[in-house]
Amino acid sequence: MTAGEATDESGPRSRTVEALKRRPVLLACVSLFMLALVLYALTMAPGLTWENEGGDGGDFLAAAHTWGIPHPTGYPTYIVLMRSFSEIVWFGDEASRANLFSALAGALTVPVFFLAARKLLLRLPVADTRGRTLPFAAAFITALAFAASNLHWSQSTITEVYTLNALFASLFIWLALIARSRIDRGETSVGVRAWMALLLGFAFGNHVTVSFVAVPFGAWVYWPLVRRDARVLLREWQPVVGLLAGLSIYVYAPIASARDPAVNWFFPDSFAGFRSMVSASLYQSYLFGLAPEAYDDRVIAAFDRWLTQYTALGAILGLAGISLLWSRQVGFAVAGGGSALALLIYAITYNSFDSYVFLIPVFIVFGLWVAAGLLNLAVSLLTLAERAGDGWFGQNSRRIAPAVMAAAVIGMPVWSVAFNYAGIDISDDREASEYAEDAMAAAGPGAVVIADDIQTFALWYQSFVVQPEQDVAVIATFLLASNWYWEHIQRQFPDRVPQEYLPGTNLRLRSIAAHNLGLNPVFLTDDENRFAVDFELTADGPLWRVEG
Repeated sequence: MTAGEATDESGPRSRTVEALKRRPVLLACVSLFMLALVLYALTMAPGLTWENEGGDGGDFLAAAHTWGIPHPTGYPTYIVLMRSFSEIVWFGDEASRANLFSALAGALTVPVFFLAARKLLLRLPVADTRGRTLPFAAAFITALAFAASNLHWSQSTITEVYTLNALFASLFIWLALIARSRIDRGETSVGVRAWMALLLGFAFGNHVTVSFVAVPFGAWVYWPLVRRDARVLLREWQPVVGLLAGLSIYVYAPIASARDPAVNWFFPDSFAGFRSMVSASLYQSYLFGLAPEAYDDRVIAAFDRWLTQYTALGAILGLAGISLLWSRQVGFAVAGGGSALALLIYAITYNSFDSYVFLIPVFIVFGLWVAAGLLNLAVSLLTLAERAGDGWFGQNSRRIAPAVMAAAVIGMPVWSVAFNYAGIDISDDREASEYAEDAMAAAGPGAVVIADDIQTFALWYQSFVVQPEQDVAVIATFLLASNWYWEHIQRQFPDRVPQEYLPGTNLRLRSIAAHNLGLNPVFLTDDENRFAVDFELTADGPLWRVEG
């Protein structure tokens, strides 16, 4: 090979390196995504799981893979995207693909967080006096810290809606920063605001708590426009069309429900059912439903999570960052503070054991404050060094910023990974999968399994998705009091569910058992629940056979 040939062959590689050097933001985004994805993929569950608050996974999987409707609010965006992703991916079972979908959504959130943090930091005066390198480094390191924060990380390992919610929340804040920058220059930024509206509608179909981010940051974007000339906004059609287009994802619910799929909560093909699904009427009592005496424990738990998401160093930097933003970007600080406070109240007062997962957007907002605090720390130390003159501090001023950033890497993301890995890693967890497999093997074809609590959704996944040929009727005791559910299982299992109307859970449960004893095997999942006293039970694998 001649020297000329060697030069030509190395040319494309050289041009690629040079292109990446000219696009450091793109390189940072790709690096953050890959690092986060590797972390999440290494620690995610191999299939169905109950760990990391993944108990709803079976319901989502059963609904998605029967094109059905999961528990309120129906989550049409999540169901459509997750099922579509599962159709594209050719490896693994349905549960492992759904876990991978969460990992991908969680990993994508990290570079979007970086873009939002960088955009925010460039709005600060330091960008004019110190250049763009320090804001870039502060945003990058904080994005790494967010990737390793235990709450976001844990939800990136299971089948759940919260990493996709985090992605939408981060995207909305980033677009809000872009729109506000253009508005501050005298533009209307109607195009970006239309994209924000589209995103909001689409995100609302994933999880309604995105509104706690959209409302305050949307108000921050619109405030200067309202002050300038509110009448102009009345003539804009693009954001309205964008919002309606995003919300159109809810059309999925009545269309899917009309087919009467295996999982069909509330029958949203009727107006009453659609309203109950969208409004989450089943769970409305949970809001502010926590007993007041339990508030202390919730507040303490929230405080503990605040200290551990970005480590103690990040908690301190975040407080310093909000102080800086309050003096330099007060509108953004108010929007972020309002968003975080509203979500914090919602999570603390919501009467469910896993309500703390609602706090992920809070830690996205707080992460932006951490980035501002880290930038402020580096700039403050540089300023002190420059004023120190010829002393050691002044002579080593060029090393201060790299040293601060290196300490931040060790003190936040590295520490978080080392501290949280063992507790979050569920890569070898098969408890839920093995339970569902063993239960179906014990039940046998044509059986009736009266399921309670967390086992229900796992058995739905196994019976509707993995082994539908078994034709096992899995009856959810916690839904038996609902007339819509009674009608649903009457149509779904006409040979095993009495066809007459019967009021109340107890009467319906006894009638199902009486109808099947001697004809079809009947099982309970728990011999200690309140219904077990009505029956004579014998242990059979993980289930309890009803003898009479």
